[in-house]
Amino acid sequence: MAQNAVFGINSNLDTQDIINKMVSLEARSMDLVEAKKQIEQQKLASFQELKNRLQTFKSVVTTLNTESRFIVNKSVFSNNSFSDSNKVVDITTTSSASSGTYSLIINNLATESKLITSGHAETTSSIASGTVTIVIGSSASSTVTIDSTNNTLDGLRLAINNLGLDVKASFLNDGDATNPYRLLISGTQTGSSGTVTMSTNITSGSVTMGFETTQTAQNASLSLDGVSITKSSNTVTDIISGAALKLQSAGSGTISLSTDTEAITTKVSDFVDEYNDLSLFLSEQLALDSESEQTGVLFGNFAVQNLQQILRSSISTKITGISGDYTYLSQIGITTQSDGTLILDTDDLSDALIDDIANVSQLFSSNGSVTNSSLAYVGFTSDTEPGSYEVQVSSSGTSTFVQLSNSGASTFVTASGSGNFYAGSSGDSTGLNFRLGNLNNGNYGHITLSIGVAEILNRQLKNLVDSSLNGPLVTELDTIKETVNDFNETLLKQAERLLAFEETLKARFTNLEIVLGRLNAQKDTFNSALSGIKNIFQKK
Repeated sequence: MAQNAVFGINSNLDTQDIINKMVSLEARSMDLVEAKKQIEQQKLASFQELKNRLQTFKSVVTTLNTESRFIVNKSVFSNNSFSDSNKVVDITTTSSASSGTYSLIINNLATESKLITSGHAETTSSIASGTVTIVIGSSASSTVTIDSTNNTLDGLRLAINNLGLDVKASFLNDGDATNPYRLLISGTQTGSSGTVTMSTNITSGSVTMGFETTQTAQNASLSLDGVSITKSSNTVTDIISGAALKLQSAGSGTISLSTDTEAITTKVSDFVDEYNDLSLFLSEQLALDSESEQTGVLFGNFAVQNLQQILRSSISTKITGISGDYTYLSQIGITTQSDGTLILDTDDLSDALIDDIANVSQLFSSNGSVTNSSLAYVGFTSDTEPGSYEVQVSSSGTSTFVQLSNSGASTFVTASGSGNFYAGSSGDSTGLNFRLGNLNNGNYGHITLSIGVAEILNRQLKNLVDSSLNGPLVTELDTIKETVNDFNETLLKQAERLLAFEETLKARFTNLEIVLGRLNAQKDTFNSALSGIKNIFQKK
């Protein structure tokens, strides 16, 4: 501030304006760096948005990349009695459920044992000393000794709960004016095998309590298509393949299982919509306007161009190794338009689902099949390539070798594993999991693995968005972040140099004013002396 006060005092120059202009001229290099930084920040924002869009698309793809996720079944229960509003059964299904109808009759539900004591005035009311023995079914039993440490109603409750048996002790307040508190003993397992019995042996004091059975443990009784069935639980998972029944009340009716083509169509439609959103975003980022010569933020970026090509080729690829007539998405109503986006013909998709839902599923999801009853396909990893793999078992001395041929090769590679479970250990079969019924020497046929569009995309997207894999998108993001940080460091250093440059200018112009001030003072002194001399000569 002290320097500003002398600016232009002696020179009559607009020193501050001169300094500002010189600083502005010197700062042009910073403007160039700032402009480059802004371009990189735009790229960073675009890549981050791209990553978010890819993660969203991946979550949709994941709903289609296995048969169990792709195929959706629905169930309907029709009560035989139109006047009966009771809910008889809840039904949940998996992709393995087969379409069909079943006649269901529920005679009674499975119940647990319930026993209750007489009433007491308080939960802390004293009870007689002795023992209480609890028996669960025909095997588990335990005894509680009632003494001075637990001879209250609440003490007995805690002791019973601490036994670790399949029972739960709690209080019930029946509202009685004098003795409202009753100890309720409930079995935690339904079915006759979980029957709870209680017995007491009083050693001192009077008998002030006993256990009355209010509900008997019994099995659920039902029939399916006329076949009588008993179950210990009201959740039944093993009488209709792919369906779980949760029995709610006695009643009868018809269960109808069918493929939920509407739900599947919605999943496929969501897939198409998310693909189109991603496709349009990529086109926008890679765009080049030939008239205005304006480009998208990511124009010319190889990683993004490659991603666009991967998406388009994945959608149009032929799926091999599957059974059925459908091998392209276009055959089930998903076609590519001129701008690269997809269009879904729901009528064609519905017809294909009705015609061969398993084939349609394989177009999207992964599927494994075998040619030998002693061989079972279990699963695969992201390292496993689709193809047909021959399995054989051979022995050498005391050693047994389970081997796989890699797809298209005649040589065999030893699988890793033990017992009856094995997995491919190298080459295309890496991670292919399977089970053998026996380990006798011989050929066990082939495992054929097909990978559909959703699984192909899922693998590509995982490589792009999973930071631990250091894929091309992750590399781009890291590189741009480093570049932005480098620009920030450069700008900081340039700002420091610019500040020093400005301070130097201020110091020099201040010195100039001081020098001019001294010269002006000398000039005034000299002029004054000349005036004195002139006056002397004029007087003579």
